[in-house]
Order: sequence, then structure tokens, then C-alpha cells
Amino acid sequence: MARLDQLPLELLILSAQSLHNQRDINALVRTNKTLHHALYDFLCRFNVEHHQSSALFCAARNGNTGLVTRMLDAGANISAFERPTEVTHDPDDSAELFKINPLLAAAQGGHIETLKAMLSERRPGRASSPAQLRTVLHWAIRSRVSSLVELMIENNAPLHPAGDHYQARSALGVAIDSENNSVIPRLLDLGARSGPYECPCPIEQAICTDQPQLVELLLKHGMQLNNNEGLCHIVRRNNKLLLQLLFDYGLKLELYAEPLFIAIMEDQYEMVEMLIDNGANSKLRMKLWCWDEDSPGDLDEWDLSPIGFAVHFRRLSILKLLLEKDVIPGSADLQLAAKKKYEEGIALLSRFTSQELPDIEHIQEYMWWTPHFKRKEEPDFLMPGTNWAIMDYISPPTGPQKQICVQFLP
Repeated sequence: MARLDQLPLELLILSAQSLHNQRDINALVRTNKTLHHALYDFLCRFNVEHHQSSALFCAARNGNTGLVTRMLDAGANISAFERPTEVTHDPDDSAELFKINPLLAAAQGGHIETLKAMLSERRPGRASSPAQLRTVLHWAIRSRVSSLVELMIENNAPLHPAGDHYQARSALGVAIDSENNSVIPRLLDLGARSGPYECPCPIEQAICTDQPQLVELLLKHGMQLNNNEGLCHIVRRNNKLLLQLLFDYGLKLELYAEPLFIAIMEDQYEMVEMLIDNGANSKLRMKLWCWDEDSPGDLDEWDLSPIGFAVHFRRLSILKLLLEKDVIPGSADLQLAAKKKYEEGIALLSRFTSQELPDIEHIQEYMWWTPHFKRKEEPDFLMPGTNWAIMDYISPPTGPQKQICVQFLP
């Protein structure tokens, strides 16, 4: 073996090629410094060709910048470690990305120079992917490592979510979710926005965590709610100041159908009035699920307009308000008043019994057709997400249903 290190490099490589596994080649390389120097690059190429560049990940995890560089020179491809869920979020993919993404492994280990070495790689077929950069950016935001956040921004880590799944988070969404508000102005200045289907969206997160100043900051940058839940949260808490703030920044309330029904159910008279006066669409009906009074354990289902909701929940003052605002009932609303023997409601709605009532559009139909027409003028229009049915969680159980509930009381 003493003479082996004196052979020409070509013969040494031929000798190494005659070995069939990485362990034997590694043993040969470790024989002495001369062989180590002569055959180390061959060992790196062998790892790339036969072991999917596994040494690159180990080097990144352990902060071995020199080995990372030599693996890249040998043809290792950082983006080959990319997981599909990093590109298009898959909630069923439970992969632990710190065990897969070499950039993330280096970042979490605090090996910044090693990370920079990989980020500086620009050769096609060897560089990291945008999706991998986003993974590291999100971790840096959650970990509040501002220097790492800046490093990933400098390297063009994407600010938008990984695909259109509602659980895919934008950089803004991650910042708010992790309460890292200090980075939000920086992200907004860079043009960061919510994903079109992100839920909860950044504004909803700010609303539900009681951060009105953050809500206003997001509104100032042209953002709006992706769905109805943020408004419903405001309605449930009767937060008229925050609702007015949304109006001040151009909220198109007619696109958000659910809050009016929630306000009626929650008996928020002033909120109902405020919603209608600011453009809430009161010419829709929504499905209401409630416990069937006569059939224990079963659900009753009604398609009701705002009038019907006021009848079901016996909101007499709101019922009067709706009629004053020229809200028209549907036939199901009158039937419900009769079934519930709601005398005050029957009296107020009696003038409609002899009329031919209009066919009130269901919220599902509204959500289907509105984008179809809107996109003729606004090709990028997206309809805010909404529920098409509400469960009655307000009314106490009655009749046989009440007896079932009593059995389960402590």
C-alpha cells in the first residue's frame, strides 16, 4: 500500500472504480493524506451518482462548509432534496423538513457560513429551489432570527404561499401567526401579500387576535379579507369601531353575506342596522341547521332569509328593523313563523300572506354567479370564502331533545 500513493492519478481512480461500495472507497481514501487528496473528489462523485448526494445533507447539518462546496462541485443538486409539499402545500404530508432540506438543516444548526455557501450556488442543476428558500424564511420568521430573515430575503425567498391550499401560509401569515410583528412592515414594503385562498388570512388573524393597529396597517397596503370569518368575529363581539375601519378602507360588504345572519342570531341590533346601511346583501337566504324538536338526535334544515333568522331566534326588534328596511321574507320564513307559533312574528308578517313572494337567491347560487359576472370587468376577481350553512348554537334544546341533553348533565 505504501507504493499505491505513488501511482499516477489515472491509475488510482481506476483502482477506486473497481470498488463497489462507498465504505470501501472511503477506507481507501483514508489510507493516507496523499490518497485522501487524490481520491476525495472521486468519493464525492461516487456519493452523488450512487447515494443521491446524501453527503451533502450530512455536511449541511454538521456545518462542514468545505464538504458542501466539494459536493456541489462534484454535481450534487440542492433542489433534489425538495419535498413536493414545499412547492404545493399538502396537509397530509407529515415530513419533517429539517431532516430533508439541507438549507433548513444548516439554518437550524446555526451554520450560517454553510448556508451561505449553498445559497451562493447558482449553477443550473445544483442550486436550491425557491420552495426550499421559502421553508427557511418561514422558519426564520417563526424563530425571530432577523438576520436570517434578511439573508433569505436577499436571496429572493418567495413571500407568497406554497400553492393554493387554504392552509398554505404566506410570509405575512407566518409572521402574524408567530406574533413576530416587528418583521411585518419590512415584508409589506417588499410587496408581501396574503395568498388568494389563505385561511385565516393575515387581516383575519389580526382581527381575531385583537390587533386593530395591525388591521389598519394591512388595510393601508391594500389588503382585504379573503373570507367572512373575520367579519363574523367582529359581529359576534359587536365591535362597531373595527367594522367602521373596514368600511373606511373600502370593504365591499355586499360580497360578504354571512355576517348579517350571524348578527341576527347573536341579537346584535345595532350591528344589523350598521350592516344593512353599509350595503349588506339582505336579499339572500341561507341554510340553518338546528336540532329537530320532534325527533331527538336529528337535525332540522331550513333555507331562510334574514327575516327567517329573526323569526327562528325570536328577535322581535330586529324583525321590525328588517321590515322597516324593506327586507322581503321568503315563503319558508312565513312557514317557520307558523310552525313555531311565533305570534308576534306572524302578526308582523301577515301582510305578506296574500302576496306572491319573490324567489330569494340562495347564498350558494350567489357565490357561484357573482364571480362569473364580476370577472367580465375584473379578470382577477376572487369571491371571498363563506359558509353556506349555519348551525344554531344559540337556541336551548326543547321537547324530547331537551330530555336527551338532561341525561348527559353531570
